[in-house]
Amino acid sequence: MRLGVDFGTTRTIVAAAMDGRYAVASFDVNGEYREYLPSIAVLQNQQLRFGWDAVAAIEDDSSQVQIVLRSIKRVISALEVDALVPELAPFEITAIELLTAFLTYVKKMVLHRSNLELNKRAKLTADISVPANANSRQRYLTLEAFKRAGFKTERMLNEPTAAAIEFAYQNRTAISDRSPKRYVVVYDLGGGTFDTTAVSLEGRSFELLVSEGIARLGGDDFDAAILDLAMEALGLPLPENRSLQERLLESCREAKESLRPTSRKLMVDLSRVIPDTTPAVLDVNDLYERCLPLVEQSLELIHSVFAALESHGIDPLNPRELGGLYLVGGGVLFPLVGKELRNQFKRKIQLAPQPHAATAVGLAIAGDDQAGILVREATTRHIGVWREAEAGADKIFDIILEKGTRPENDAPLVVERVYHPAHDLGHLRFMECGTLGPDGQPTGDIMPWREVHFPYDPALAEVKDLAKHPPQRLDGLSPQEIVETYRYDTDGAVSVTIENRSAGYRHTFNLGTP
Repeated sequence: MRLGVDFGTTRTIVAAAMDGRYAVASFDVNGEYREYLPSIAVLQNQQLRFGWDAVAAIEDDSSQVQIVLRSIKRVISALEVDALVPELAPFEITAIELLTAFLTYVKKMVLHRSNLELNKRAKLTADISVPANANSRQRYLTLEAFKRAGFKTERMLNEPTAAAIEFAYQNRTAISDRSPKRYVVVYDLGGGTFDTTAVSLEGRSFELLVSEGIARLGGDDFDAAILDLAMEALGLPLPENRSLQERLLESCREAKESLRPTSRKLMVDLSRVIPDTTPAVLDVNDLYERCLPLVEQSLELIHSVFAALESHGIDPLNPRELGGLYLVGGGVLFPLVGKELRNQFKRKIQLAPQPHAATAVGLAIAGDDQAGILVREATTRHIGVWREAEAGADKIFDIILEKGTRPENDAPLVVERVYHPAHDLGHLRFMECGTLGPDGQPTGDIMPWREVHFPYDPALAEVKDLAKHPPQRLDGLSPQEIVETYRYDTDGAVSVTIENRSAGYRHTFNLGTP
C-alpha cells in the first residue's frame, strides 16, 4: 500500500491508495476515530510525548507538563539540522532527532492504531511533501527524518503540486483531453506557511509553472492575533513563560475553529491555562481588522503568480483556461480568508472538499501507478554561487539554477561552467534566495548553503585544510582548465563536481545539505 503523508504545521494527515480509491486514514483515540494526528509535542517528566498523547497530557490538569510545542514543523523550520531545539531547553534534542521521534510516533499510529489494513512488519512506503518555498535545509531535514523513522520515501513533492493533483482527481469529469482548462492556481494556507502555485493540468502531466510563498504565514498567526485581543480585553499581560503562551494559543485555536462567516462575536475561554478568568468576548470585526494585513500579503502573491503565467504562453485573463483558484490548508477555513478571496476572484474560487487533507490525498494519487500521471517539479528558489573577483572588486554572483528550472523527462538536469582561473584557489560560497533584485543580485529570503574550497593550482592539490589558505592571484594559471558540472536530480538534490581537467583531479560536493 502506497501512502501519502502530509506533515503539517497543525495536523499530520495520512492518505492511502487502495484499488483506485484514495482514503484518509483514521486513528483510534480512546475509542473515537480522528482523521489526523496533531503535529504537537510536550515535555512531561523529562520525556517527550507526541500527537494525541501530547494533547491528553495538556488536557490532564494533574499531569506534569513542563513544555508545550504546538507546532514541531514551525519550530524546526528555522533550525540547522543538528542544532538543539532551544524551546525544549534544558532538555537536549536536535531538530533532526525531534522530527524523527515525531515521525516514529506517526509510523506507530499508522501501523497499530489506524483503520488501514497493513502488514505490521512491513516498511511503510510513502510519498511526502514540503511547502513550495521550503529551503534545501528543510527538504533535507524532512527526507532524512522520514528515512530514520523507518519510512521508505519514494518521492517528495511541493505541497501545492500535490493539492493540484487532488483537484484534478476531484474534477476529472470536467478536466478531459478536450477541456480548455490548462492550469490551476493553488492557494495553500496552512498552520504556519503560505504557498500559491500555478500547476499545469495538460495531458495529466502536473508541471509546476510558477510558485510564490511566505515561509511564516498561516493559521498560527491568526491564533496569535486572537490571543493578543483576548489578553487586551481581560486587561492581562501576556505570560513570559513560553509553554504557557503555547497553551494559551492552543485555546485560541479551538476558539478560532468555532468561527463561522456569520459570526459577530468570538468567545475565548482561557481559564484552562489561567484559572478563574472569565471568557473574553471579542468583536469579530476587530479580529478581522487585526488579521487583514496578513491576508493581503497572500493576495499580493496570487496576483504575482497570475502575472507570471504569460511567460508560459498562458493568458491569465482568459477564464476558460483556468481550472480554478483551489483553496487548501486549514487556514482557508478562517472566514476572513474566504471573504477577501471572493471579493477579488469571485467565481474562480473552489474550496477543497477536505481542505486539511487535500495534500495527503494528492500525494497518495501521485504515488499510485494505476493513476497514470506524470509530475514535473521545478526549483522554487534561485540557486547560485559567490565567486572571487578582481582584487578590490565586489564578489561575483553567478546564478546556476534559476527559479522555475526543472529536469526534463524525469532525468537529472546538468549545468556546466568552464573557465581558466586567475586565482590559485577557488573559494565558492553557495546559497539560495527567493528573489533577485533589478541588478541580478540575491534579495529577500537568502539562505547560505555550504562553502567549497577547490585547488586550481595543482601545487595545492594535496593540501588538507584549504580553508586556511586565502585565495591569491597567481600568474601562469591560465593553461589550467577548470570544469564545474552541476547535477540537479529529480528529487531536488544538487551536487557539483569540480575538475581541473588539465591536471586530472576532481572533487564532488553535495550542496544545500550538511
